[in-house]
Amino acid sequence: MNKPVHPLRKYVVSTALVTSLALTPLVGSSVSAQSNAPTDNGSSVQIAESNVLTAGDRGQAVSSLQSKLASYGYYGYNVDGKYGPITKNAVIAFQKQQGLAVDGIAGPNTQASLASGSVAPAPDTTSDNDTKAAQSDSDDSEERATAVKAASTSTASTASASTGSASNADIVNAAESLIGVPYQYGGETRAALGSSGFINLVMEEAGTDVNRTHAGMWASDGVFVDSPSVGDVVFFENTYSVDRVATHSGIYIGGNKMIHAGSDGVEVSDMGINYWQSKYIGAKSIQ
Repeated sequence: MNKPVHPLRKYVVSTALVTSLALTPLVGSSVSAQSNAPTDNGSSVQIAESNVLTAGDRGQAVSSLQSKLASYGYYGYNVDGKYGPITKNAVIAFQKQQGLAVDGIAGPNTQASLASGSVAPAPDTTSDNDTKAAQSDSDDSEERATAVKAASTSTASTASASTGSASNADIVNAAESLIGVPYQYGGETRAALGSSGFINLVMEEAGTDVNRTHAGMWASDGVFVDSPSVGDVVFFENTYSVDRVATHSGIYIGGNKMIHAGSDGVEVSDMGINYWQSKYIGAKSIQ
């Protein structure tokens, strides 16, 4: 004789089945949602997080990005695997030329464009702003030229305070590592930096020594160059006191930009704005 199925057992099995079916689509929806990530132009597609490279990233993926940018003329610096301001500027320049969203982030669209083999050529790196920044205002150009000539003569007759040797790569790497350090007048350490203290610390970490003041560096350290290259020191006058030569300086990183210690701390600034152009007096290579 067959034993009757207990009604309670049927109820328990049915309830478990219904509960399982009800939860299944919710779990599937959750997994699907987690696979969506923004691309470099704001659209939403399913991608791996490692496909997005941005400022602060390091490693082989960044080195590969730098190499590709360099092959098309957008990146002229050493391939070091560090996504700093120079790499970001190169990505921005590439995105502009390719008609991509300009955000400095190497996401799927940017990387796909780099890999496509159909890349617009890099623009001429010598911009009008570079030329303008190297010129003085017409009303005092003669006075500035005289100051530059005097400083050049001083350099020829005075032994440089620099000792040791620093490469441009070491100089820029040291400068990038200090971005975000707060400003303090006269500061000389990673806890807080003044404008000349920043240059001194950069050079020290890169393996050389310079004069303590901007004026001293302008007069006696390194050699004058017609236009700055990545890693050179760019100089400005009358930033806090008039009638003084060389009162501020920064590390040139290309694209008419520099890293310097401003009132908001160590930061990247655009030398093309009117303020810096009107105060620019020249650049020196210090190694």
